[in-house]
Amino acid sequence: MTEVRFVLCGKCVRMQAVAVGEKKNAEWKKKLGDSFEACVSESIELASSLAYQNRIQMLEKCIGGMCEDSQKPVMFLEIATVLCHAGISAVNTKDFVTALRAFHDCHRPVQEIRRLTCQTGDVYREACVIENDVAFHMATASALQAIKAGTLLHL
Repeated sequence: MTEVRFVLCGKCVRMQAVAVGEKKNAEWKKKLGDSFEACVSESIELASSLAYQNRIQMLEKCIGGMCEDSQKPVMFLEIATVLCHAGISAVNTKDFVTALRAFHDCHRPVQEIRRLTCQTGDVYREACVIENDVAFHMATASALQAIKAGTLLHL
């Protein structure tokens, strides 16, 4: 039996297996897909211990190293989730510029998910939820920033 490995974010992997696997049976292809999915999950878990900016950079590098698109939506969803949470945290600390930047940066991963999933599936639905959350929180952050600026002008 051939063992399939990937190199993703410093992990073991051989992406050439995708091309080689074209002539293999369905069971082999399923094992390959499962192995790739497990590698992506492990990479996301590894990234979770990093600070927000480093986490985004690591996930982006992982995506850049993928020659196959099946797991990219999962990685983009993680990026969008991290950015959304960072934006919400920044609003809570009244750092509206950072919040608005994080919310703005959510648009790219959400659009990539739309493109890669053909607007179907669980990952797409999760991206839509994040997109709606971002729109709400972005409007809130903009309004709070305006209130803060107005208050400072009257002092």
